[in-house]
Amino acid sequence: MTRVRTEDGTVLPPMVAVTERLLAQLDDVADLRPKVLELGCGSAALLVTLLTRGAAAADGVDLSPEAIATAQRRAADAGVDERAHFEIADGARATHAAHDWVILDRAICCYPDMPALLGAALSANPARVAFSVPTSRGVRGLANRLFWGFEARVAHLREDWCPGYVHDLNDIERRLTAAGFRRRSTDSTLLWYTAVWDRTAA
Repeated sequence: MTRVRTEDGTVLPPMVAVTERLLAQLDDVADLRPKVLELGCGSAALLVTLLTRGAAAADGVDLSPEAIATAQRRAADAGVDERAHFEIADGARATHAAHDWVILDRAICCYPDMPALLGAALSANPARVAFSVPTSRGVRGLANRLFWGFEARVAHLREDWCPGYVHDLNDIERRLTAAGFRRRSTDSTLLWYTAVWDRTAA
């Protein structure tokens, strides 16, 4: 999680550990050269890294103007800005152009309406969906619900309140299965879960 410093001295946010785990599951990017869409891209550490490793093109969507500005700076610093496009928007409230991969890295847990966000992701008709979420299963899921619930109550007292959500992982997987996807790989930490799902052959 080393911080990145651009040529003009700007320090970019590092890639967090759970994102590094999801990146490791996308190790075929150079072979497939996909066009990638990330909803809730943040500062685009994952998206830009995929471009440097062989993705053909990438589009990132985020609600935060500051995050999008940082994403653009990161892409320019990495020399991939001609293949990257970033937009300030609510990714759940749009139908997206076709992409090979759609990524939801720590995005589902930031959005109250999981079905709407996942539905928007699937509107891009991807061959692959990759995501990371706080797990909702078992004891770890209970711990997440308690922790995130407490964090939301604390955050509500601040002006920059941004609640988090522990959505039902089983429901996410049921929706992907119903849309014709099959689990390709999973990984987990103590409280986080990452997964890659590929569309099954017709």
